[in-house]
Amino acid sequence: MQDTRHVPQHLRAAADTESVSGTALNALARLAERRFPSFSEAADAVLDLLEAELPAGSVLVGQVDWDGGEYRLIDVRGEATVTLQPGSTLPLSASGNGLLDSETLASLSVRSYLAVPLETSVGGAITVCALAAGTDLYTRSHLDLIAVAGRLLAHEWESIKWRADLRRLSERLRDPEKTDPLTGLPNRTSFEEALEREWRLTERGSSDSFVVVLRLLNLGDVGDGLKELLLKDAAEVLEGAIRRSDHAGRLGDDTFGTVLVGCKGREGADAFFARFEQALARVGKQRPAALELSHSIKALGDCDSPEQALEEALTV
Repeated sequence: MQDTRHVPQHLRAAADTESVSGTALNALARLAERRFPSFSEAADAVLDLLEAELPAGSVLVGQVDWDGGEYRLIDVRGEATVTLQPGSTLPLSASGNGLLDSETLASLSVRSYLAVPLETSVGGAITVCALAAGTDLYTRSHLDLIAVAGRLLAHEWESIKWRADLRRLSERLRDPEKTDPLTGLPNRTSFEEALEREWRLTERGSSDSFVVVLRLLNLGDVGDGLKELLLKDAAEVLEGAIRRSDHAGRLGDDTFGTVLVGCKGREGADAFFARFEQALARVGKQRPAALELSHSIKALGDCDSPEQALEEALTV
């Protein structure tokens, strides 16, 4: 049974008359078997479940910054979504237990509160919170449900980072001279080689391919540490958005490129960018700054050389 010492005494539920529903347990079991492409998608699924199972109120998932004494929201469901938005921060209690500050709870008219901070092996803690205006709404079973959900998300937080680190390491070990050291993507030289191969196939009529250049417009507005994190986010999302037959690479400080092989016309290229933009926005919920994007598309079949295709895409 989960230890309730991390729940403020005056906010603990007085009764334990409810149990976790079989529907909730089955849903959690299915979530535990899934492999999510990003942490934000895992948080989406867990919060949808908790919102349906817990008393009316709000459910939050966020990361604890022990040094800064803050709780940064990754995603929110329920009644507090008007006042609490992903990316915002809330002060933690001075007690160091990872719970929200009591004055903050009072300002939000919260009279029932559950939270389970779970340390991760990759730094910080993932905390799932439930907030409600009514008194004594939560039971021990509700706490157990949040604890299991929190452990699932902490595992996802770690495993997604491990997979990303392993992917970047594998890229560097395979050919360090052709790999961007920060993102693990092919560098510009490697990308241009792939672009030339696909242009020659297009010239022979073997495929209909497009080059798409993606620009991150606001990287100059953030610090170096966050800039590196946002670039890694963009690279990971890009790799998840392309097909195995496509190519991706980092072309410059704030620019990425893709070659969409056998793409279904301009509409297919536009659809790719829409998928990339939406996926990056979901990941961006985890960050204090969101990326602003622009893109340009060039059909390889309209160009006399691969150099022309890339140059025109870069200058649009």
